[in-house]
Amino acid sequence: MCAVAIAPDGTYYASGARDGFVYLKATDKPLTAPSRSFIGHRGTVKKIAIAPDGTWMASASEDGTVRLWEIDPAGLGRTDPAAASAVLTGHTSGVRGVAISPDGTWLASASEDGTVRLWNADGTERAVLTGHDGTVFTVAISPDGAWLASASRDHTVRLWNADGTERAVLTGHDGTAYSIAISPDGTWLAAAFSDHTVRLWNIDGTERAVLTGHDGTVFAVAISPDGAWLMSAGYDRTIRMWGADGTELDVLTGHAEEVFDVAIGPKGSRVVSVSDDASVRVWWTAAAELGITVTIT
Repeated sequence: MCAVAIAPDGTYYASGARDGFVYLKATDKPLTAPSRSFIGHRGTVKKIAIAPDGTWMASASEDGTVRLWEIDPAGLGRTDPAAASAVLTGHTSGVRGVAISPDGTWLASASEDGTVRLWNADGTERAVLTGHDGTVFTVAISPDGAWLASASRDHTVRLWNADGTERAVLTGHDGTAYSIAISPDGTWLAAAFSDHTVRLWNIDGTERAVLTGHDGTVFAVAISPDGAWLMSAGYDRTIRMWGADGTELDVLTGHAEEVFDVAIGPKGSRVVSVSDDASVRVWWTAAAELGITVTIT
């Protein structure tokens, strides 16, 4: 498993796999319960984003496409395969990241072709953002939808206005950023790096903290709904919990291979992770205590 996202209301999660399938499952069902399959990609699913109203999702794949899928929240128990409602083409290489705007009217994708593309929710292209010199691994949209952030193999994090114009370039780090998350109030962001760190920045470009502890590339980062803590996941098979000030709070272990993605539920009490060990794990956290107590289900 390579990608995961939790529905805005926390009732289901979606995971993406190397076989190109997207799987949907209710969060109150056992991990061994059947999943609904969404079929169409011809390459590894690298990222999934779920719309704010929970009725559709987008997936990004190494096959060079973004696919949009309709979701019926009332039919989570269905196991019949589903086909994409739209296929977004335009990238000339694999698509590594995707994010949906807070109002659900547009989305952004990041690609190995070095571009970020903006799309309307009906699949029509809005803009092509150029400036990165290398694969763009990740993209995130601000909570107010006014700007977005992307990160590339060129060792830059770039901030863009929603109309596609560039607003800032964050430099000074040596690694490649594989994942970006923006705080709920839109004042800071976190990025996961190949140099084993997670870095926090204010959106004016000043660095807040450098988080160290992972023993290997950090593939994913997610910020809690209240912005008080964050999670990171990496090559060292761990998921780490940090305070927003950079203090390490806990280390979650259990995956047998590198952990590629992590997502936090809307109340902060549930975390879902996916790993190269082909598993999805759901973790329950004592969010009020910033994860001091963690169990695996």
